[in-house]
Amino acid sequence: MPQTRATAPPPAAWRRWAGLGVPALVLLGGALSFLSTAFSTDTFHDCHYFGPSLRMHIFGWAGLCAGLAAPLLYAALHRGALRRGWAPAASRASGAAMVFLVLGVLPLLFEAFVVWTLYAPDPAGGNDCSGLA
Repeated sequence: MPQTRATAPPPAAWRRWAGLGVPALVLLGGALSFLSTAFSTDTFHDCHYFGPSLRMHIFGWAGLCAGLAAPLLYAALHRGALRRGWAPAASRASGAAMVFLVLGVLPLLFEAFVVWTLYAPDPAGGNDCSGLA
């Protein structure tokens, strides 16, 4: 397929999705994963270990999915812009989205760690309160 040079700037709708959608997904992923760790008190009740709660699973996995959706959205927007002959790299929205994607690597690692902790063994070492003291 021959390469054509993109010259036209992307329209406002594209800039809105790239400038707001990608950073929103990065921030949403970090917030959801942080909320998953906020529910860590759900694991023990009356000295009995119940494991990670459903809330921890929902927020942990939702955070990871949102964090992974951000680069996929940017790649889809960028590829679609190039197919239409637009120059996405020339817009400020694309630059802001790229900055959020690069800085979003650390929250993405945190989100993966949160999901890993959902399936890690009990850190207390048992089914009672002996390991909590």
